[in-house]
Amino acid sequence: MRFTSYSEDPATWAEDLVNTYNVVREREKMPDPAALAELLLAHGIRIKGVPTRKDLERARALRTALREVFGASDEATAVALLNGILAEHQAVPHYTDHDGEWHLHVTDPQAPPVDQYAVNAAMGLLGVITTTGMSRLHICDGNRCEEVFVDVSRNQSRRYCSPQICGNRASAAAHRARRRGATR
Repeated sequence: MRFTSYSEDPATWAEDLVNTYNVVREREKMPDPAALAELLLAHGIRIKGVPTRKDLERARALRTALREVFGASDEATAVALLNGILAEHQAVPHYTDHDGEWHLHVTDPQAPPVDQYAVNAAMGLLGVITTTGMSRLHICDGNRCEEVFVDVSRNQSRRYCSPQICGNRASAAAHRARRRGATR
């Protein structure tokens, strides 16, 4: 599903950051600045050296704020939360033609890496919400799973963060329940 040219990849940035902490198992998947560096680099954020502990704390605070967006009760609440992220991380929208075509950038290239990540992720989610509404932002329906995802399926039917893992677990559990019911 194509939302807007600006939100395709950055929307996944939000889910990738939120999913660095498993709220059900209280498992931290971004335990140190080196793990934050890996996440930033995976999404094309240029860094100079390893991020600091303060950068890690800011990324974890951003993670909490983005999780609130996925759990927001309505579009107005989600947009307000995202506007807050944009303000806090000093979004500076501007057009550039550094690669021969005009396109929008939303942060100063010299901004701290966490700010660049935050603004891009927030803009990605805003693109999804303003194009299709909140119906594309989900928290997994899987048993013992609270991971978030942006549903890019054509018919908005995705219910699990991973159809192969959580989806298969749910199918297997339903199958076992049917078999138990049939043997009674």
